[in-house]
Amino acid sequence: MEQKNTNINRAIMSKSASWRGARLAIFTALSAVGSLIKIPSPIGSVAFDSSPGFFVALFFGPLEGAAVCGIGHLATASVSGFPLGFLHIMIAFGMALAGAAVGLVNKVNRQWGFIPAIIVGVAINTLMVFPMAPLLDADASVGWLIAIGFAPFLLVGSILNMAVAASAYVGVRGKLHV
Repeated sequence: MEQKNTNINRAIMSKSASWRGARLAIFTALSAVGSLIKIPSPIGSVAFDSSPGFFVALFFGPLEGAAVCGIGHLATASVSGFPLGFLHIMIAFGMALAGAAVGLVNKVNRQWGFIPAIIVGVAINTLMVFPMAPLLDADASVGWLIAIGFAPFLLVGSILNMAVAASAYVGVRGKLHV
């Protein structure tokens, strides 16, 4: 029976295109489900959509994590009715950047690299609102006020998403052999 489990683990962790596509589809679907679990904020697109993406970044690597984080944000934005309009495309790219950064930082040290990866992911996820501040309102000063007011909600959402992802990663990283 042990031999069968090892073969299943190798097949699941395989780098083949079909397995990678299936993994991306499954974790993107989990992001869509997470997008339905909202974190209270002034803009309704803060949710548990990035937890699966951050987990994928930690466990499978930066490219897959970036894809799941970016698509996951678009799922949340669509469920929320795109409250920020076209800015959600830029936010999706920012989320993809956060997922890629988490995966890259974690690759430095597979045993403890997830700790700095968590910090980097939360920082990027929280601070990416500030480059978009002038676009949040016709008056740039109002846009900066919106960004400053929204940052604490992004920080809390980022910490909660990363806590879920890191807990899952620490729980399974020794169980599934890559």
